[in-house]
Amino acid sequence: MSGSGQSVLRQAVEGLLRARADAERGLDEVAARVATAAVRPAETARAGRHPLARRVADEAAAVGARLPDELAAVATATRMAIATEVHALLDLLAVGHHQLPPLPPLDAGPLAGPGDRAFLAAFSEGFARSYVATVLGDLARGRAVSKADAAAHPGALQVDVDAARSLIVAAVAPEHRELVREWLSHPNCHAVEIHGPQVSDRDLELRAGWTRPPDHGTDSADKWRVRPDGRVVSEHAAGIEASRFSSPEAFARPLGVFLDAAARHPGGLDGLLDQHFPAGIAPIFIDAERARLAPGDVTGVRGAGTGTVPAAKDWRKLRNSAMKKDGECLPPVHTVPYDPFQDGSDAGVRLIFKKRGTWSMTTYYPTGEPAHDNVRLEELT
Repeated sequence: MSGSGQSVLRQAVEGLLRARADAERGLDEVAARVATAAVRPAETARAGRHPLARRVADEAAAVGARLPDELAAVATATRMAIATEVHALLDLLAVGHHQLPPLPPLDAGPLAGPGDRAFLAAFSEGFARSYVATVLGDLARGRAVSKADAAAHPGALQVDVDAARSLIVAAVAPEHRELVREWLSHPNCHAVEIHGPQVSDRDLELRAGWTRPPDHGTDSADKWRVRPDGRVVSEHAAGIEASRFSSPEAFARPLGVFLDAAARHPGGLDGLLDQHFPAGIAPIFIDAERARLAPGDVTGVRGAGTGTVPAAKDWRKLRNSAMKKDGECLPPVHTVPYDPFQDGSDAGVRLIFKKRGTWSMTTYYPTGEPAHDNVRLEELT
């Protein structure tokens, strides 16, 4: 199948799991209303004290007593139907797009009970159960973000970016300020523009949902736009998450940690980078504790239902398809608030340097986990 097929499968899984949550909620409400409706006529009839009235009361009560079991049967059948379809879709994703073997059969037993835990137990451990768990876990708080929202959002002001950069430089130790200013002012560096404290939560939401850069509208920004036919055009392929530092001080602290460590190398910063990254690209990771950061120092937004590698890949396919022309695109993508340091498995910051004659920073941002090619600071010093 093509990438669009992958995105359609992902969309269908989300839609069915959302329908299952709505059905559970709706049946619970019906059961509560029916129970009340059955009790009232029985109580009214018994108040009449006539034998015929008492018989009517008993019949009404008997009907009310049967209804919970009948509704429970409907609920079980609904869960079974939805779980069967979700299982079939996940099997297509596993085999056709993630190079995995066919899924084990669905276990219908747990579906007799309500709730997420019982529903999850019907799916085999591994790919299927973890996939359903991450999508279900984000359903309630997932927020739909539309292409129109992204297009209408006000652009950034260069004066705000410049002010944030100045505050960050001021928060760095005096001996490092000139170098940090040079890094953050380099035309190929977008660390402040995309991840600085001036970036709003809404900017992050639109970044994750539609790849719209937080500095959209400034001269140096990615020329992101929505064409008249509805296609989103972007030069930068954003990941599943967008993040920022919450204050100039939080932005500055890991830079100070890195520069202090580099200063202890016999060849200084350039010697450190030259020694370990002869190809001229230096992707470095500093864990949150070493970077002197804590929850609250960073914030972010990520795609909803992206808690596993396969689910994250499929969500990106869904977003890519949604960015196509009107009439071809899928419904709005969903995102959720995300604190990389509370929710990530190995939180820290990534620093990316590139050598163009001299070493310069290209980007720097907080993240829940290091990338596969990141080298930890402790391995360099």
